[in-house]
Amino acid sequence: MTWVQDAWVEPTDVDAYIAAAKAGVLSARVNLALLADPRSFPETLPAMVAARERVEALGHPLLTAHSVKFFADGVIENETGALLEPYCSGMHDHGMLVWTPEHLAESVAAIEAAGFQTHIHAIGDRAVRVSLDAIEHSQRVNGVGERRPVITHVQLASAVDIARFSALGVIATMQPLWAQLDALMNVLTVPRLGKERSDTQDPMRTLVESGATVAFASDWPVSSAAPLDGLAIATSRTTAEGEPAGGWIPEECLTIDQALTSYSRSVAFQAFADRSATPWGEIATGNSADLVWLAYDPRTVSAHDLASIQIRATYLAGAATHSVMP
Repeated sequence: MTWVQDAWVEPTDVDAYIAAAKAGVLSARVNLALLADPRSFPETLPAMVAARERVEALGHPLLTAHSVKFFADGVIENETGALLEPYCSGMHDHGMLVWTPEHLAESVAAIEAAGFQTHIHAIGDRAVRVSLDAIEHSQRVNGVGERRPVITHVQLASAVDIARFSALGVIATMQPLWAQLDALMNVLTVPRLGKERSDTQDPMRTLVESGATVAFASDWPVSSAAPLDGLAIATSRTTAEGEPAGGWIPEECLTIDQALTSYSRSVAFQAFADRSATPWGEIATGNSADLVWLAYDPRTVSAHDLASIQIRATYLAGAATHSVMP
């Protein structure tokens, strides 16, 4: 990895990252997404602007703070993910929204007016809709610009809302490792959603083919941070044991080239890498040499062998940050 985003940054975390940058111990590009709390926002917006200014004043080439993180809802597994239709068990009916739709819309408009990039956690289909509504409201208030707003997870989304990602220029940042019928899915998720709704989860290929930008992420430390693990699931939608045969919702499997793009060029687009003096995210003359050297071409091995490919070296701006070579 050569770029990461910390998607839950509080004031003391900013201090830690600035100290790390000054000490010269950052080994990857890092973008900070400052947490917006509905209990204290918009009062905390000036402090967010000040935190960004501190990072920009430092002028370190590996550290930025251009994003603000919102939680639109919770998660399916404890029925706090916000759904358009009720949960099957009914413990929490439709789940919960962390922000009221009105407050979220006003807050997204406020942070985008201040020059920040929106980054919204939305698991359930209602949370995805409310998040898209908030971004659309901001565009009405602030005008349409290339702000590259992000909605992360998008575990469930209605067909109507999937089409809105491309129309609104919203990046879907998804976790491919989650798109498998493992114990978590079978025991905690499927019983709460029912089979019909469960079989619409993680619509990665549908989003890609709609014209939306799909970037891949890990949600570490919730799940593995290894991109090769995610590549294996994105292209097969099976567990490590190969279950189910043919893949879970196989029509949502990505090609290896699509999955590689989601882990590289699309992530760089999310990070505004093209606005750098030396862009990164794809191999091209004049770009920064942010590269990963793999023992095998991932386009030539089976999906189940992807996770075991040896990473021989990683380079950040041409300098090795990891190497197993003598």
